[in-house]
Amino acid sequence: MKKMRIPLLIVLGIAILGIILGSFLDLQISQAIASPTNGLALTISAVCPTIGFGGLALIAGAWAGLGLKKDYPVWARVLFWIAGAACLGASIKYAGGEYFGVNGFAGSAPEIVGYLIAGVVLCGAAVGGYFLFKDTTNDKAWIVLLIAMAVMGLALLPGVSGLKAIFHRPRFRAISAHPEIPFFNWYQPNGDYQAQMTAAGLDSEEFKSFPSGHTCETSILLVTVVFMPLINPKLAKRQTLFFCLAAGAIVLVGFGRILAAAHFLSDVSMGAFLMVLLAFIANEVVIRLPILHPAEEE
Repeated sequence: MKKMRIPLLIVLGIAILGIILGSFLDLQISQAIASPTNGLALTISAVCPTIGFGGLALIAGAWAGLGLKKDYPVWARVLFWIAGAACLGASIKYAGGEYFGVNGFAGSAPEIVGYLIAGVVLCGAAVGGYFLFKDTTNDKAWIVLLIAMAVMGLALLPGVSGLKAIFHRPRFRAISAHPEIPFFNWYQPNGDYQAQMTAAGLDSEEFKSFPSGHTCETSILLVTVVFMPLINPKLAKRQTLFFCLAAGAIVLVGFGRILAAAHFLSDVSMGAFLMVLLAFIANEVVIRLPILHPAEEE
């Protein structure tokens, strides 16, 4: 766990740098590169949440593995299965809606098709999670899973959803299509968004630019990478590689969301910052709780 300190701090520093640069360059960057019809950007926007929620689906598989262990009482095993079903259901729900919803290829196919695509991929990830973690010897693995879920839930719900409800920042695609909608910096709450929404004939989705939910969702994978070696120590050997791949996915989806005119640089940077900051704090807590990590394999 200690070896994740520096990688987490590096990603955290990059996210902070993005927020600072975005404070001065958000509008200029989006004016230079963003287009709501960019096919590559829409593909990234549609697919990357499934990759991110794959981290939650892996946790669902880990819960299933614990649910089959007779070392725990029946009531605990039932709760493990419920937790696993909730993780898998949430991952499919939130990832599936991105393919043919407003932030993906809207209208190209029925939205149910997106849920089917996400369902197949994420059920496969859950099966993979089961086989990765079913033989764990860490009897406190359930606590590790709860900590990982808490990080994800706090970043996405009070974090992303809470800030969206406070700031109501217009998306660049709304600003570029409706000149009457002004540009707001990320730190400026838009108190007049309802009047702007009515005047432009838009729905509330166009006033949820800050922070980026897609980037925060993709960062779920990073949280899984940080904590899962506590359940299967063999994964520690490739943890740095997995961490770099997860960080690369975060950068990719952040770039895609800017390119799609859905977010500004500060939006995507804050989305990653929320998840990574909570992951770093949780990692520091776990480091100080030796009961959660048995002897690690070198």
